[in-house]
Amino acid sequence: MRLSSLASSEQPHRTDRASADLSALVDEDPQAALAQALLEQGLLTAEGIERTLHASRASGTPLSSVATRLGLVTEREMARAFSALLEIPLVTRAEFPATLPHLGGLNPHYLRTKRILPVNLREGRLDLAMANPMDTAAVAGVAYAAGCPVRPLAALESDIEDYFERQDERHAVRHDASEAGSATARTSDDIDRLSDLASDAPVIRLVQRLLGAAIDAGASDVHLEPGPDALSVRYRIDGLLHETEVLSGRLAEPVVSRVKLMARLDIADKRVPQDGRIRFASRGRSLDMRVATFPTLHGEAVVLRLLGQQTVALQLEALGLSRSGLQTLREALRRPHGIVLITGPTGSGKTTTLYAALNEIRRPELKIVTVEDPIEYTLPGVSQLQVKAEIGLTYASALRSVLRNDPDVIMIGEIRDRETADIAVRAALTGHLVLATLHTNTAAGAVTRLLDLGVEDYLLASTLVLSAAQRLVRRLCAHCKLWTDADDSAARMLACVAQGADAPRLAQARGCPHCLGRGYSGRLPLFEALPLGAAERDLIRTSRSEEALRASAARHGSDSLWRHGLQQVQAGETTLDEVLSVVEERGR
Repeated sequence: MRLSSLASSEQPHRTDRASADLSALVDEDPQAALAQALLEQGLLTAEGIERTLHASRASGTPLSSVATRLGLVTEREMARAFSALLEIPLVTRAEFPATLPHLGGLNPHYLRTKRILPVNLREGRLDLAMANPMDTAAVAGVAYAAGCPVRPLAALESDIEDYFERQDERHAVRHDASEAGSATARTSDDIDRLSDLASDAPVIRLVQRLLGAAIDAGASDVHLEPGPDALSVRYRIDGLLHETEVLSGRLAEPVVSRVKLMARLDIADKRVPQDGRIRFASRGRSLDMRVATFPTLHGEAVVLRLLGQQTVALQLEALGLSRSGLQTLREALRRPHGIVLITGPTGSGKTTTLYAALNEIRRPELKIVTVEDPIEYTLPGVSQLQVKAEIGLTYASALRSVLRNDPDVIMIGEIRDRETADIAVRAALTGHLVLATLHTNTAAGAVTRLLDLGVEDYLLASTLVLSAAQRLVRRLCAHCKLWTDADDSAARMLACVAQGADAPRLAQARGCPHCLGRGYSGRLPLFEALPLGAAERDLIRTSRSEEALRASAARHGSDSLWRHGLQQVQAGETTLDEVLSVVEERGR
Protein backbone atom coordinates (compact mmCIF):
# COMPACT_ATOMS: atom_id res chain seq x y z
CA MET A 1 0.00 0.00 0.00
CA ARG A 2 1.34 3.41 -0.97
CA LEU A 3 2.17 5.97 1.70
CA SER A 4 0.17 8.65 -0.09
CA SER A 5 -3.01 6.61 0.25
CA LEU A 6 -2.28 5.93 3.92
CA ALA A 7 -1.77 9.65 4.52
CA SER A 8 -5.03 10.42 2.76
CA SER A 9 -7.01 7.90 4.81
CA GLU A 10 -5.46 8.96 8.13
CA GLN A 11 -5.80 12.70 7.49
CA PRO A 12 -9.12 13.19 5.71
CA HIS A 13 -8.89 16.97 6.03
CA ARG A 14 -5.56 17.29 4.22
CA THR A 15 -5.80 18.97 0.83
CA ASP A 16 -5.13 17.00 -2.35
CA ARG A 17 -2.15 19.26 -3.03
CA ALA A 18 -0.57 18.52 0.37
CA SER A 19 -1.08 14.77 -0.17
CA ALA A 20 0.50 15.01 -3.60
CA ASP A 21 3.48 16.93 -2.19
CA LEU A 22 3.99 14.26 0.47
CA SER A 23 3.72 11.49 -2.12
CA ALA A 24 6.30 13.23 -4.32
CA LEU A 25 8.69 13.61 -1.38
CA VAL A 26 8.37 9.93 -0.52
CA ASP A 27 8.75 8.75 -4.11
CA GLU A 28 12.12 10.47 -4.44
CA ASP A 29 13.40 9.48 -0.95
CA PRO A 30 15.11 6.06 -0.58
CA GLN A 31 13.81 5.68 2.99
CA ALA A 32 10.16 5.59 1.90
CA ALA A 33 9.72 2.12 3.37
CA LEU A 34 10.68 3.36 6.83
CA ALA A 35 8.37 6.37 6.52
CA GLN A 36 5.52 4.09 5.50
CA ALA A 37 6.22 1.72 8.41
CA LEU A 38 6.18 4.61 10.89
CA LEU A 39 2.88 5.83 9.47
CA GLU A 40 1.30 2.37 9.51
CA GLN A 41 2.34 1.85 13.14
CA GLY A 42 0.86 5.21 14.14
CA LEU A 43 4.23 6.56 15.29
CA LEU A 44 4.13 9.53 12.91
CA THR A 45 1.29 11.40 11.28
CA ALA A 46 1.39 12.44 7.63
CA GLU A 47 2.33 15.97 8.71
CA GLY A 48 5.08 14.56 10.93
CA ILE A 49 6.52 12.56 8.04
CA GLU A 50 6.41 15.58 5.75
CA ARG A 51 8.19 17.70 8.35
CA THR A 52 10.79 14.97 8.98
CA LEU A 53 11.45 14.40 5.30
CA HIS A 54 11.99 18.11 4.66
CA ALA A 55 14.47 18.38 7.54
CA SER A 56 16.20 15.14 6.55
CA ARG A 57 16.77 16.24 2.96
CA ALA A 58 17.83 19.76 3.91
CA SER A 59 20.31 18.67 6.61
CA GLY A 60 21.56 15.43 5.04
CA THR A 61 20.61 13.57 8.23
CA PRO A 62 18.93 10.14 8.08
CA LEU A 63 15.17 10.20 8.55
CA SER A 64 15.39 8.01 11.64
CA SER A 65 17.79 10.40 13.40
CA VAL A 66 15.70 13.43 12.46
CA ALA A 67 12.52 11.89 13.88
CA THR A 68 14.11 10.97 17.20
CA ARG A 69 16.18 14.13 17.67
CA LEU A 70 13.16 16.34 17.07
CA GLY A 71 11.20 14.37 19.66
CA LEU A 72 8.62 13.03 17.18
CA VAL A 73 9.42 9.35 17.83
CA THR A 74 11.25 7.83 20.78
CA GLU A 75 14.50 6.01 20.10
CA ARG A 76 13.03 2.76 21.42
CA GLU A 77 10.05 3.05 19.08
CA MET A 78 12.38 3.71 16.16
CA ALA A 79 14.58 0.72 17.01
CA ARG A 80 11.52 -1.52 17.25
CA ALA A 81 10.29 -0.21 13.89
CA PHE A 82 13.65 -1.09 12.32
CA SER A 83 13.57 -4.53 13.94
CA ALA A 84 10.08 -5.28 12.60
CA LEU A 85 10.66 -3.78 9.16
CA LEU A 86 14.01 -5.48 8.50
CA GLU A 87 13.28 -8.60 10.60
CA ILE A 88 16.47 -8.21 12.60
CA PRO A 89 17.12 -8.54 16.36
CA LEU A 90 17.01 -5.53 18.70
CA VAL A 91 20.20 -5.37 20.82
CA THR A 92 20.29 -3.64 24.22
CA ARG A 93 23.07 -1.77 25.99
CA ALA A 94 23.63 -4.73 28.31
CA GLU A 95 24.71 -6.82 25.30
CA PHE A 96 27.44 -4.40 24.21
CA PRO A 97 31.06 -5.58 24.69
CA ALA A 98 32.99 -4.35 27.71
CA THR A 99 35.67 -2.85 25.47
CA LEU A 100 35.64 -1.85 21.83
CA PRO A 101 36.70 -4.84 19.72
CA HIS A 102 39.97 -4.40 17.82
CA LEU A 103 39.27 -5.20 14.19
CA GLY A 104 41.83 -4.31 11.58
CA GLY A 105 40.80 -1.45 9.35
CA LEU A 106 37.92 -0.19 11.54
CA ASN A 107 38.39 3.40 12.62
CA PRO A 108 36.71 4.21 16.00
CA HIS A 109 35.94 7.73 14.78
CA TYR A 110 34.11 6.30 11.78
CA LEU A 111 32.14 3.95 14.02
CA ARG A 112 31.18 6.78 16.30
CA THR A 113 30.19 9.11 13.47
CA LYS A 114 28.01 6.45 11.85
CA ARG A 115 26.50 5.40 15.23
CA ILE A 116 27.53 1.78 14.72
CA LEU A 117 29.21 -0.65 17.11
CA PRO A 118 30.70 -4.13 16.51
CA VAL A 119 29.08 -6.39 19.11
CA ASN A 120 30.72 -9.76 18.52
CA LEU A 121 32.39 -11.92 15.89
CA ARG A 122 30.96 -15.42 15.66
CA GLU A 123 31.68 -18.12 13.12
CA GLY A 124 33.21 -15.65 10.72
CA ARG A 125 30.26 -13.18 10.90
CA LEU A 126 30.30 -9.78 12.59
CA ASP A 127 27.21 -8.58 14.46
CA LEU A 128 26.94 -4.80 14.09
CA ALA A 129 24.66 -2.69 16.33
CA MET A 130 23.35 0.24 14.30
CA ALA A 131 21.21 3.25 15.06
CA ASN A 132 20.21 3.15 11.36
CA PRO A 133 20.34 -0.45 10.10
CA MET A 134 19.22 0.79 6.66
CA ASP A 135 22.61 2.46 6.14
CA THR A 136 23.80 -0.01 3.53
CA ALA A 137 26.95 2.02 2.81
CA ALA A 138 28.08 1.66 6.43
CA VAL A 139 27.36 -2.08 6.39
CA ALA A 140 29.35 -2.53 3.19
CA GLY A 141 32.21 -0.41 4.52
CA VAL A 142 32.50 -2.39 7.75
CA ALA A 143 32.28 -5.69 5.86
CA TYR A 144 35.11 -4.61 3.57
CA ALA A 145 37.30 -3.34 6.44
CA ALA A 146 36.67 -6.37 8.67
CA GLY A 147 36.95 -8.85 5.84
CA CYS A 148 33.85 -10.80 6.82
CA PRO A 149 30.07 -10.72 6.39
CA VAL A 150 28.13 -8.31 8.60
CA ARG A 151 24.71 -8.80 10.22
CA PRO A 152 23.08 -5.46 11.17
CA LEU A 153 21.24 -5.24 14.51
CA ALA A 154 18.86 -2.51 15.61
CA ALA A 155 20.00 -0.43 18.60
CA LEU A 156 19.21 2.86 20.31
CA GLU A 157 21.31 5.74 19.05
CA SER A 158 21.81 7.06 22.59
CA ASP A 159 23.01 3.65 23.77
CA ILE A 160 25.75 3.65 21.12
CA GLU A 161 26.69 7.26 21.86
CA ASP A 162 26.83 6.57 25.61
CA TYR A 163 29.04 3.54 24.97
CA PHE A 164 31.61 5.63 23.13
CA GLU A 165 31.40 8.37 25.77
CA ARG A 166 32.20 5.82 28.45
CA GLN A 167 35.14 4.58 26.40
CA ASP A 168 36.58 8.08 26.15
CA GLU A 169 39.15 9.24 28.65
CA ARG A 170 37.94 12.81 28.11
CA HIS A 171 40.97 14.63 26.81
CA ALA A 172 41.02 18.41 26.56
CA VAL A 173 37.58 19.86 25.95
CA ARG A 174 37.13 22.10 22.97
CA HIS A 175 34.53 24.72 23.91
CA ASP A 176 32.05 25.70 21.27
CA ALA A 177 31.18 29.33 21.94
CA SER A 178 28.75 29.79 19.12
CA GLU A 179 25.10 28.90 18.84
CA ALA A 180 22.91 28.81 15.79
CA GLY A 181 20.51 31.75 15.59
CA SER A 182 16.81 31.14 15.95
CA ALA A 183 14.80 30.78 12.76
CA THR A 184 11.21 31.68 12.17
CA ALA A 185 10.34 28.75 9.95
CA ARG A 186 9.88 25.43 11.74
CA THR A 187 11.89 23.51 9.13
CA SER A 188 14.83 25.94 9.46
CA ASP A 189 14.69 25.61 13.24
CA ASP A 190 14.69 21.81 12.89
CA ILE A 191 17.81 21.96 10.70
CA ASP A 192 19.61 24.23 13.19
CA ARG A 193 18.92 21.77 16.01
CA LEU A 194 20.10 18.83 13.93
CA SER A 195 23.31 20.62 12.96
CA ASP A 196 23.98 21.47 16.60
CA LEU A 197 23.42 17.89 17.70
CA ALA A 198 25.73 16.61 14.95
CA SER A 199 28.65 18.66 16.26
CA ASP A 200 31.65 16.72 17.44
CA ALA A 201 32.52 19.20 20.22
CA PRO A 202 33.03 17.03 23.33
CA VAL A 203 31.30 19.48 25.65
CA ILE A 204 28.15 19.42 23.50
CA ARG A 205 28.10 15.63 23.57
CA LEU A 206 28.73 15.64 27.33
CA VAL A 207 25.85 18.00 28.10
CA GLN A 208 23.62 16.06 25.73
CA ARG A 209 24.47 12.85 27.55
CA LEU A 210 23.90 14.31 31.03
CA LEU A 211 20.49 15.70 30.13
CA GLY A 212 19.53 12.55 28.26
CA ALA A 213 20.48 10.43 31.26
CA ALA A 214 18.36 12.68 33.49
CA ILE A 215 15.37 12.10 31.22
CA ASP A 216 15.97 8.34 31.26
CA ALA A 217 16.15 8.35 35.07
CA GLY A 218 12.88 10.28 35.39
CA ALA A 219 14.60 13.19 37.16
CA SER A 220 12.68 16.37 37.87
CA ASP A 221 15.80 18.51 38.38
CA VAL A 222 19.47 18.45 37.37
CA HIS A 223 22.01 20.14 39.68
CA LEU A 224 25.44 21.10 38.31
CA GLU A 225 27.56 22.16 41.28
CA PRO A 226 31.23 23.21 40.92
CA GLY A 227 33.67 22.38 43.70
CA PRO A 228 37.37 23.15 44.28
CA ASP A 229 38.50 20.52 41.77
CA ALA A 230 35.35 18.76 40.53
CA LEU A 231 31.90 19.29 39.03
CA SER A 232 29.18 17.39 40.88
CA VAL A 233 26.15 16.23 38.88
CA ARG A 234 23.05 15.39 40.91
CA TYR A 235 19.57 14.37 39.79
CA ARG A 236 16.42 14.83 41.86
CA ILE A 237 14.42 11.64 41.44
CA ASP A 238 11.11 11.10 43.26
CA GLY A 239 11.88 14.11 45.43
CA LEU A 240 15.37 13.04 46.57
CA LEU A 241 18.77 14.15 45.24
CA HIS A 242 21.14 11.46 43.95
CA GLU A 243 24.74 12.16 42.99
CA THR A 244 25.23 10.46 39.64
CA GLU A 245 28.61 11.69 38.43
CA VAL A 246 31.63 13.69 39.58
CA LEU A 247 33.37 15.27 36.59
CA SER A 248 36.79 16.85 36.37
CA GLY A 249 36.95 20.46 37.60
CA ARG A 250 38.25 21.62 34.20
CA LEU A 251 34.87 20.67 32.72
CA ALA A 252 32.90 22.96 35.04
CA GLU A 253 33.18 26.19 33.07
CA PRO A 254 32.67 24.65 29.58
CA VAL A 255 29.62 22.66 30.76
CA VAL A 256 28.01 25.66 32.47
CA SER A 257 28.74 27.88 29.46
CA ARG A 258 27.17 25.32 27.14
CA VAL A 259 23.98 25.21 29.24
CA LYS A 260 23.85 29.01 29.33
CA LEU A 261 24.21 29.15 25.56
CA MET A 262 21.35 26.69 25.16
CA ALA A 263 19.22 28.89 27.46
CA ARG A 264 20.32 32.04 25.60
CA LEU A 265 21.85 33.58 28.71
CA ASP A 266 24.83 35.94 28.89
CA ILE A 267 27.87 33.67 29.20
CA ALA A 268 30.16 36.63 29.88
CA ASP A 269 28.31 37.69 33.04
CA LYS A 270 29.17 35.28 35.84
CA ARG A 271 28.54 37.60 38.77
CA VAL A 272 24.74 37.66 38.95
CA PRO A 273 22.06 34.94 38.88
CA GLN A 274 20.32 34.42 35.54
CA ASP A 275 17.15 32.60 34.48
CA GLY A 276 16.25 31.10 31.11
CA ARG A 277 14.53 28.24 29.32
CA ILE A 278 15.65 25.46 26.99
CA ARG A 279 13.56 23.42 24.56
CA PHE A 280 15.36 20.09 24.56
CA ALA A 281 14.89 16.87 22.58
CA SER A 282 16.68 13.64 23.47
CA ARG A 283 15.92 9.93 23.28
CA GLY A 284 13.06 10.91 21.00
CA ARG A 285 11.37 12.95 23.75
CA SER A 286 10.86 16.70 23.76
CA LEU A 287 10.41 18.84 26.85
CA ASP A 288 11.04 22.28 28.33
CA MET A 289 13.73 23.02 30.88
CA ARG A 290 13.79 25.99 33.23
CA VAL A 291 17.38 27.07 33.88
CA ALA A 292 18.62 29.02 36.90
CA THR A 293 22.28 29.96 37.45
CA PHE A 294 23.85 31.53 40.51
CA PRO A 295 27.45 32.38 41.44
CA THR A 296 29.17 30.31 44.14
CA LEU A 297 32.62 30.31 45.70
CA HIS A 298 33.99 27.87 43.11
CA GLY A 299 32.10 29.09 40.05
CA GLU A 300 28.60 29.21 38.62
CA ALA A 301 26.13 26.54 39.72
CA VAL A 302 23.18 25.58 37.52
CA VAL A 303 19.84 23.99 38.30
CA LEU A 304 17.67 22.75 35.44
CA ARG A 305 14.00 22.00 36.15
CA LEU A 306 12.65 19.47 33.66
CA LEU A 307 9.10 20.62 33.01
CA GLY A 308 6.72 17.99 31.74
CA GLN A 309 9.19 15.23 32.52
CA GLN A 310 6.65 13.26 34.52
CA THR A 311 3.87 11.80 32.43
CA VAL A 312 0.81 12.95 34.35
CA ALA A 313 -2.76 12.13 33.43
CA LEU A 314 -4.61 15.38 34.02
CA GLN A 315 -7.77 13.68 35.28
CA LEU A 316 -8.73 14.06 38.91
CA GLU A 317 -9.58 10.39 39.34
CA ALA A 318 -6.11 9.40 38.07
CA LEU A 319 -4.20 11.51 40.61
CA GLY A 320 -4.76 9.20 43.58
CA LEU A 321 -6.54 11.67 45.87
CA SER A 322 -8.41 10.35 48.88
CA ARG A 323 -12.00 9.33 48.17
CA SER A 324 -13.52 11.94 50.46
CA GLY A 325 -11.09 14.60 49.23
CA LEU A 326 -11.90 13.90 45.57
CA GLN A 327 -15.63 14.15 46.23
CA THR A 328 -15.23 17.39 48.18
CA LEU A 329 -13.02 18.94 45.48
CA ARG A 330 -15.48 18.08 42.73
CA GLU A 331 -18.33 19.61 44.71
CA ALA A 332 -16.33 22.83 45.09
CA LEU A 333 -15.56 22.93 41.36
CA ARG A 334 -19.27 22.84 40.61
CA ARG A 335 -19.75 26.13 42.45
CA PRO A 336 -20.30 29.16 40.17
CA HIS A 337 -17.99 31.40 42.21
CA GLY A 338 -15.66 31.33 45.19
CA ILE A 339 -12.05 30.47 46.04
CA VAL A 340 -10.58 26.94 45.91
CA LEU A 341 -7.14 26.70 47.54
CA ILE A 342 -4.57 23.90 47.26
CA THR A 343 -1.79 24.26 49.85
CA GLY A 344 1.50 22.55 50.52
CA PRO A 345 5.26 23.01 50.24
CA THR A 346 7.16 23.43 46.98
CA GLY A 347 7.13 20.26 44.90
CA SER A 348 4.04 18.73 46.50
CA GLY A 349 2.02 18.50 43.29
CA LYS A 350 -0.29 21.46 43.92
CA THR A 351 -0.08 22.81 40.38
CA THR A 352 -0.74 19.39 38.85
CA THR A 353 -3.89 19.06 40.95
CA LEU A 354 -5.04 22.51 39.85
CA TYR A 355 -4.48 21.64 36.19
CA ALA A 356 -6.49 18.45 36.63
CA ALA A 357 -9.23 20.53 38.25
CA LEU A 358 -9.23 22.93 35.29
CA ASN A 359 -9.35 19.99 32.90
CA GLU A 360 -12.36 18.68 34.83
CA ILE A 361 -14.41 21.85 34.31
CA ARG A 362 -13.00 22.92 30.92
CA ARG A 363 -15.73 23.36 28.31
CA PRO A 364 -16.36 25.77 25.40
CA GLU A 365 -18.88 27.94 27.24
CA LEU A 366 -16.36 28.85 29.97
CA LYS A 367 -13.57 31.41 29.60
CA ILE A 368 -10.66 30.09 31.68
CA VAL A 369 -7.54 32.21 32.27
CA THR A 370 -4.43 31.24 34.23
CA VAL A 371 -1.66 33.43 35.66
CA GLU A 372 1.45 31.33 36.33
CA ASP A 373 5.16 31.38 37.00
CA PRO A 374 6.15 29.27 35.12
CA ILE A 375 3.59 27.67 32.81
CA GLU A 376 4.17 23.97 33.46
CA TYR A 377 1.44 22.40 31.32
CA THR A 378 -0.55 23.62 28.35
CA LEU A 379 -4.29 23.06 28.15
CA PRO A 380 -6.26 23.61 24.93
CA GLY A 381 -9.00 26.17 25.26
CA VAL A 382 -7.32 27.87 28.24
CA SER A 383 -5.66 31.30 28.05
CA GLN A 384 -2.37 31.04 29.98
CA LEU A 385 -0.31 34.06 31.03
CA GLN A 386 3.32 33.92 32.17
CA VAL A 387 4.34 36.28 34.98
CA LYS A 388 7.41 38.38 34.14
CA ALA A 389 8.38 40.43 37.16
CA GLU A 390 11.40 41.95 35.39
CA ILE A 391 9.09 43.94 33.11
CA GLY A 392 6.55 44.72 35.82
CA LEU A 393 4.12 41.92 34.95
CA THR A 394 3.57 40.63 38.49
CA TYR A 395 0.77 38.41 39.74
CA ALA A 396 -1.17 41.45 40.93
CA SER A 397 -0.80 43.49 37.72
CA ALA A 398 -1.58 40.45 35.56
CA LEU A 399 -4.71 39.66 37.57
CA ARG A 400 -5.97 43.22 37.26
CA SER A 401 -5.67 42.87 33.49
CA VAL A 402 -7.28 39.43 33.49
CA LEU A 403 -10.36 40.72 35.32
CA ARG A 404 -10.95 43.12 32.42
CA ASN A 405 -11.01 40.21 29.95
CA ASP A 406 -14.35 38.72 31.02
CA PRO A 407 -13.12 35.42 32.55
CA ASP A 408 -15.38 32.83 34.19
CA VAL A 409 -12.59 30.87 35.92
CA ILE A 410 -9.20 32.21 37.03
CA MET A 411 -6.27 30.05 38.12
CA ILE A 412 -3.52 31.80 40.14
CA GLY A 413 -0.20 29.96 40.28
CA GLU A 414 0.54 31.23 43.80
CA ILE A 415 -0.87 33.80 46.24
CA ARG A 416 2.30 35.45 47.51
CA ASP A 417 1.23 38.78 48.99
CA ARG A 418 -1.70 40.81 50.25
CA GLU A 419 -2.33 42.52 46.92
CA THR A 420 -2.72 39.21 45.09
CA ALA A 421 -4.92 37.85 47.90
CA ASP A 422 -7.15 40.95 47.81
CA ILE A 423 -7.60 40.65 44.02
CA ALA A 424 -8.47 36.95 44.36
CA VAL A 425 -11.12 37.75 46.99
CA ARG A 426 -12.51 40.59 44.89
CA ALA A 427 -12.70 38.30 41.85
CA ALA A 428 -14.62 35.68 43.84
CA LEU A 429 -17.01 38.33 45.18
CA THR A 430 -17.76 39.52 41.65
CA GLY A 431 -18.84 36.09 40.41
CA HIS A 432 -15.64 34.31 39.36
CA LEU A 433 -14.40 30.88 40.36
CA VAL A 434 -10.80 31.30 41.54
CA LEU A 435 -8.35 28.41 41.88
CA ALA A 436 -5.01 29.11 43.57
CA THR A 437 -2.11 27.65 45.53
CA LEU A 438 -0.68 28.80 48.84
CA HIS A 439 2.33 27.76 50.90
CA THR A 440 1.01 26.44 54.22
CA ASN A 441 1.31 23.11 55.99
CA THR A 442 -2.37 22.22 56.45
CA ALA A 443 -5.72 22.99 54.86
CA ALA A 444 -6.85 24.87 57.97
CA GLY A 445 -3.55 26.77 58.01
CA ALA A 446 -4.48 28.42 54.70
CA VAL A 447 -7.23 30.34 56.46
CA THR A 448 -4.92 31.78 59.11
CA ARG A 449 -2.29 32.51 56.43
CA LEU A 450 -4.73 34.63 54.42
CA LEU A 451 -5.89 36.40 57.55
CA ASP A 452 -2.25 37.14 58.41
CA LEU A 453 -1.77 38.59 54.91
CA GLY A 454 -4.45 41.13 55.75
CA VAL A 455 -7.59 39.70 54.14
CA GLU A 456 -10.66 40.73 56.13
CA ASP A 457 -12.25 37.81 57.97
CA TYR A 458 -15.78 38.55 56.76
CA LEU A 459 -14.60 38.68 53.13
CA LEU A 460 -12.67 35.42 53.45
CA ALA A 461 -15.64 33.71 55.10
CA SER A 462 -17.86 34.83 52.23
CA THR A 463 -15.59 33.67 49.39
CA LEU A 464 -13.56 30.62 50.45
CA VAL A 465 -15.37 27.39 49.48
CA LEU A 466 -12.58 24.83 49.87
CA SER A 467 -9.08 24.64 51.33
CA ALA A 468 -7.07 21.49 50.64
CA ALA A 469 -3.55 20.36 51.57
CA GLN A 470 -1.32 18.00 49.63
CA ARG A 471 1.96 16.12 49.98
CA LEU A 472 3.83 13.68 47.76
CA VAL A 473 5.35 10.41 48.98
CA ARG A 474 7.37 7.88 47.03
CA ARG A 475 5.43 4.94 45.61
CA LEU A 476 6.80 1.47 46.27
CA CYS A 477 8.01 -0.43 43.22
CA ALA A 478 5.30 -2.94 42.29
CA HIS A 479 7.91 -5.43 41.04
CA CYS A 480 9.94 -5.84 44.21
CA LYS A 481 8.09 -4.58 47.30
CA LEU A 482 8.30 -7.00 50.21
CA TRP A 483 5.45 -7.63 52.66
CA THR A 484 6.31 -8.03 56.35
CA ASP A 485 4.41 -8.12 59.65
CA ALA A 486 3.99 -4.74 61.31
CA ASP A 487 5.71 -4.22 64.66
CA ASP A 488 3.78 -3.03 67.71
CA SER A 489 4.51 0.65 67.08
CA ALA A 490 3.36 0.52 63.45
CA ALA A 491 0.30 -1.55 64.39
CA ARG A 492 -0.79 1.12 66.88
CA MET A 493 -0.44 3.81 64.22
CA LEU A 494 -2.47 1.78 61.73
CA ALA A 495 -5.19 0.96 64.25
CA CYS A 496 -7.37 3.90 63.16
CA VAL A 497 -7.61 2.62 59.57
CA ALA A 498 -7.13 -1.14 60.07
CA GLN A 499 -10.10 -3.35 59.28
CA GLY A 500 -10.56 -6.76 60.89
CA ALA A 501 -8.75 -8.45 63.71
CA ASP A 502 -5.78 -9.72 61.67
CA ALA A 503 -2.37 -8.25 62.43
CA PRO A 504 -1.54 -5.55 59.85
CA ARG A 505 1.13 -6.21 57.25
CA LEU A 506 3.38 -3.56 55.75
CA ALA A 507 5.10 -3.35 52.38
CA GLN A 508 8.80 -2.46 52.42
CA ALA A 509 11.21 -1.23 49.74
CA ARG A 510 13.69 -3.76 48.42
CA GLY A 511 15.13 -2.70 45.04
CA CYS A 512 15.30 -4.33 41.61
CA PRO A 513 16.33 -3.51 38.02
CA HIS A 514 12.89 -2.01 37.29
CA CYS A 515 13.38 0.71 39.93
CA LEU A 516 17.18 0.92 39.47
CA GLY A 517 17.68 -0.55 42.94
CA ARG A 518 15.85 2.27 44.75
CA GLY A 519 12.79 0.28 45.82
CA TYR A 520 10.52 3.14 44.76
CA SER A 521 9.10 4.17 41.40
CA GLY A 522 7.15 7.40 41.05
CA ARG A 523 5.17 9.30 43.67
CA LEU A 524 1.59 9.55 44.88
CA PRO A 525 -0.30 12.28 46.75
CA LEU A 526 -1.59 12.52 50.28
CA PHE A 527 -4.62 14.79 50.32
CA GLU A 528 -6.88 16.46 52.86
CA ALA A 529 -9.82 18.72 52.08
CA LEU A 530 -11.57 21.25 54.31
CA PRO A 531 -14.95 22.30 52.87
CA LEU A 532 -16.22 25.60 54.19
CA GLY A 533 -19.75 25.30 55.51
CA ALA A 534 -21.77 27.55 57.81
CA ALA A 535 -19.97 26.32 60.94
CA GLU A 536 -16.51 26.90 59.45
CA ARG A 537 -17.49 30.39 58.23
CA ASP A 538 -18.58 31.30 61.74
CA LEU A 539 -15.24 30.07 63.08
CA ILE A 540 -13.36 32.27 60.60
CA ARG A 541 -15.30 35.34 61.76
CA THR A 542 -15.02 34.55 65.47
CA SER A 543 -12.21 32.34 66.75
CA ARG A 544 -9.81 32.38 63.72
CA SER A 545 -8.40 29.18 65.23
CA GLU A 546 -6.66 26.62 63.04
CA GLU A 547 -7.30 23.90 65.61
CA ALA A 548 -11.02 24.70 65.70
CA LEU A 549 -11.23 24.45 61.91
CA ARG A 550 -9.40 21.12 61.93
CA ALA A 551 -11.74 19.75 64.58
CA SER A 552 -14.75 20.89 62.57
CA ALA A 553 -13.43 19.13 59.45
CA ALA A 554 -12.88 15.92 61.42
CA ARG A 555 -16.47 16.01 62.69
CA HIS A 556 -17.65 16.15 59.07
CA GLY A 557 -15.63 13.01 58.20
CA SER A 558 -12.85 14.64 56.17
CA ASP A 559 -9.67 12.59 55.95
CA SER A 560 -6.54 14.29 57.24
CA LEU A 561 -3.14 14.00 55.55
CA TRP A 562 -2.14 11.55 58.27
CA ARG A 563 -5.18 9.34 57.83
CA HIS A 564 -4.86 9.28 54.04
CA GLY A 565 -1.19 8.42 54.45
CA LEU A 566 -2.04 5.48 56.70
CA GLN A 567 -4.56 4.28 54.13
CA GLN A 568 -1.84 4.29 51.47
CA VAL A 569 0.49 2.40 53.82
CA GLN A 570 -2.19 -0.20 54.52
CA ALA A 571 -2.77 -0.60 50.77
CA GLY A 572 0.95 -1.26 50.23
CA GLU A 573 1.45 1.81 48.06
CA THR A 574 4.09 3.43 50.29
CA THR A 575 5.86 2.98 53.62
CA LEU A 576 5.20 4.38 57.06
CA ASP A 577 8.59 6.10 57.02
CA GLU A 578 7.61 7.96 53.83
CA VAL A 579 4.41 9.24 55.43
CA LEU A 580 6.21 10.29 58.60
CA SER A 581 8.75 12.21 56.51
CA VAL A 582 6.14 14.57 55.01
CA VAL A 583 3.33 14.76 57.60
CA GLU A 584 4.40 16.73 60.63
CA GLU A 585 1.48 15.93 62.89
CA ARG A 586 -0.21 12.61 63.41
CA GLY A 587 -3.55 14.34 63.26
CA ARG A 588 -7.00 12.94 63.58
